[in-house]
Amino acid sequence: LKGVFALIFGYNIASYDYQRSVSVVRLSLQDVKKHVSRRGGELFVSLHLLRPGEQHVEIAALIAYEEQHLNHPRREFQVDEARALVGDYRLADCLIATLSSWYQWHQPLWEERLTEEQLLLLREAGIVSAVQLRLALFDEIQQGFQGFLPSLRREQVLAAFASRYSLTSELLASLLVLDREEEGLLWRMTEVSPQPDEVVARYNQQVFESALYNASEARFLIDCTAFGNTTEVLPGRRNAPGIGLGAVIKRLCFLARRSGVYYDLAYAEVASNETPQLLLTLYGPQETTGLPQQYGSRLARLCRVLLEYGLVSSSNRRGSSRLSSGAIIQAEATVHFQHRAYRFVMDAPLLKLLPPPEQEEEPVERHNAPGAVFDSGVEQLFAEAFMALESSQAVDGWVLEREPEPLLVEQGVFIPDFALTRDEQRIYMEILGFWTPSYRERKLQKLQRLRGRADLLLAIPEDARVAFQAVLADFPAVFYKDQLSASDVLQVMRSRYTDFSKRLEQLDRKEVRGVVSQAGFVPESQCYKLLHCYSRTEMAQAAALITNTEIAFVPGVGLYLRNWMEHLRLLYVEWLKISGALPLAEVLQESRRRWPELAGYEDTALEALLGLWEEIHVKRASIFEATVELAEQSGLDVEEEVEPEPLVRTSGVKQVREHRSPRRKKETTATQENLWE
Repeated sequence: LKGVFALIFGYNIASYDYQRSVSVVRLSLQDVKKHVSRRGGELFVSLHLLRPGEQHVEIAALIAYEEQHLNHPRREFQVDEARALVGDYRLADCLIATLSSWYQWHQPLWEERLTEEQLLLLREAGIVSAVQLRLALFDEIQQGFQGFLPSLRREQVLAAFASRYSLTSELLASLLVLDREEEGLLWRMTEVSPQPDEVVARYNQQVFESALYNASEARFLIDCTAFGNTTEVLPGRRNAPGIGLGAVIKRLCFLARRSGVYYDLAYAEVASNETPQLLLTLYGPQETTGLPQQYGSRLARLCRVLLEYGLVSSSNRRGSSRLSSGAIIQAEATVHFQHRAYRFVMDAPLLKLLPPPEQEEEPVERHNAPGAVFDSGVEQLFAEAFMALESSQAVDGWVLEREPEPLLVEQGVFIPDFALTRDEQRIYMEILGFWTPSYRERKLQKLQRLRGRADLLLAIPEDARVAFQAVLADFPAVFYKDQLSASDVLQVMRSRYTDFSKRLEQLDRKEVRGVVSQAGFVPESQCYKLLHCYSRTEMAQAAALITNTEIAFVPGVGLYLRNWMEHLRLLYVEWLKISGALPLAEVLQESRRRWPELAGYEDTALEALLGLWEEIHVKRASIFEATVELAEQSGLDVEEEVEPEPLVRTSGVKQVREHRSPRRKKETTATQENLWE
């Protein structure tokens, strides 16, 4: 039926997306003017950029042609006439595309053509777009003329249909095709028209970046001394000047991660007495799995920041995120088109033709979520899981650090993803991916240079187990399938990097016993620091070296003096005999007031104290209500009092809990009362 309707009226029933959004047309490398040459068996490509003053007359005529067609429909804009103004058709097409930064085609809105009365009548009929208007007219023809309208009746029927909504025949005809592409109107996005030199600068930038959209990699040779001096010295290079190499590398890594571009850093081959240099390699869409339109734009945006030209987002203009182009000694890229690879040199004369940096007003694409910048979702999920365990004190004292300092080796730079730090221990962690064969080859080469280091932990996907088999004997590894488990990483850390025996040897028993004797009671939360422990298993073993006839330890409670605890028990029993059952919250608050030594302890520690004594019972009616009372008041039989010796030291460091008789409830006889009396 839609086809019949189109044949009768010549209207396209499809709708178009006419949202008013700015979409600058990018240039294709196939369309721009360029020159290809061969030097020494290698193909080179050079781009045709406009020099200052070049083609200004032709560009001014093209701008005037655009201005002439402002607010005119697209069907009136003749591309051949615009091309004739420039003379060179290929250059003209690129200049017209460049002018899309100032001039855009927009579909006219439905409300702009109608009055309030007309809009109301159409809305009452359920018509709010050109598509619905065409369907309403189609239904009219179907019902009155069985889908065929004679040409003699055409104007009469259309006029009657239009008058139903207070429309004229001419207005109806324009509304029926309002969403067609050729009906779009030309708008200028700026207050004033552009100048020819502005168009030249933008044209040069788009031509330059058209090569980066199709680059497999871009290489930058960086002078490290351009960032100021520090006390860092390159490994294996005696008499090398002190440079801020670590700061340089971290800045480069931050820029690449922020832009979502894969990168690599290595030392450039220079003589021992020459200035140290870094080789930064940025991998483009031909090297990774991203599409050129998406990944290539991120690569081009990062090159803008490094080379300081063109539109740069406001977030990248901050001093902490900028990299001075004076530090770049050489820049080039490997560009692909027509199934061949070409070398593209980004030299100083070429860069002088690019526009100076200016703030970007359009929104900048973000490859990663806000906050910390991650290379992949696996890294982000691992960091979030680790922080969740850290909040519950289940990470054994390890602190996770993102973007640690680089590991400098003789022939390159290795940048680990994370660092785990505890006291004087610092373990680096690398999460390996499975992107491309060249990626795996580069990773293997760097890992082989790091052989012999005992402070590197690898996380490897199960699918890449075979690919990284060559380095599994040199480094501890955690394997994951879809998501890296923080618990699995911590398990390897416990088995591979534990120094508990060393900490036990350094434990000053006399000092710890003195602290317990002075305080009377040290809760478990403070025992971790006192005993230099990071887990309950470690703390139980360390506490076994402290306990004696005067000091005891109970997991969940802590270290305490036996006499002090017995005296406190008697005070609590006497208190509850007088006051009777009390709410748990009131008991905890009153305990801190009566005994100042308990003022700094948490509720959990104080409640654990109450659980030591069989005479005292914590009764919970719900998770929100709890009362403290004596066992005899709650209907429980109290067993004969036993000297509280919660832990008994056995051979070695193993401990067992002393057997206690279970509490027994009083036997009561339940009788059913008369519910009706």
